[in-house]
Amino acid sequence: MANKCPPCKKGAPGWLLTFGDMMSLLLTFFILLISMSTMDKVKFKEASGSLKDAFGIQRIQQIIPLPTGENLIAMEFQQQIVLVRLKEKLEVILENNTDAGEAELIALDEGFIMRVSRDKLLAPDGHTLRPEAKPMLLQIANLVRDLPNLVRVEGHTGDDQPPKPHANNWERSAFEAAVVVQFLATEGNIDPQKLEVRGRAHTVPVVSNATPTGRNKNHRLEILLSRETRPTKDASLPVIAEQPPAQR
Repeated sequence: MANKCPPCKKGAPGWLLTFGDMMSLLLTFFILLISMSTMDKVKFKEASGSLKDAFGIQRIQQIIPLPTGENLIAMEFQQQIVLVRLKEKLEVILENNTDAGEAELIALDEGFIMRVSRDKLLAPDGHTLRPEAKPMLLQIANLVRDLPNLVRVEGHTGDDQPPKPHANNWERSAFEAAVVVQFLATEGNIDPQKLEVRGRAHTVPVVSNATPTGRNKNHRLEILLSRETRPTKDASLPVIAEQPPAQR
């Protein structure tokens, strides 16, 4: 009697399962490679415009490159490096004032601020800078002049009873911040488009206003170096020149 063939096992053979897993992984890998690749849309549009120009149908078109994930990550990483280096240099500039309790450097999510006593920067009348404050502000201006980062100066008062000639603390805090911004724009040669003034009056105290010491500490100016950037006054979008349609 001839030997019978052993009964086949049910289901797919073991090698087929391994092969299927390998194919799925390879497909996933190639999809990932394609998703990570980026097309230079600016060059593509320029090439497309050249072809249209050859057929006499060219139009004015502003080429605005769309941000890619790669570009956004690179920009954020670059901003972080810039802010870290700025912070290290400012710590040196403010070292003496920090040791004397007249200044403080604080890191925030939006950047970092230099918190300086109002009496350290402004004369008693509040309308002019102290001569000894100008070298420090010029050093700060030299660091940020060529950067696109926003520089905002906030004024804070120590109580809700402003002295004359100011009508209220909102006016007083904004005016004192404007004195610093005016110096940064004129003497420091910082692009005014990167500068902001903000008056916070007595609404953001750092300590209690119940004592003269507390009110004096709350009366301060804060210079924010922001992650936010501003376009410079010379910035412009690239434009493809228009050619008139060809006469047919």
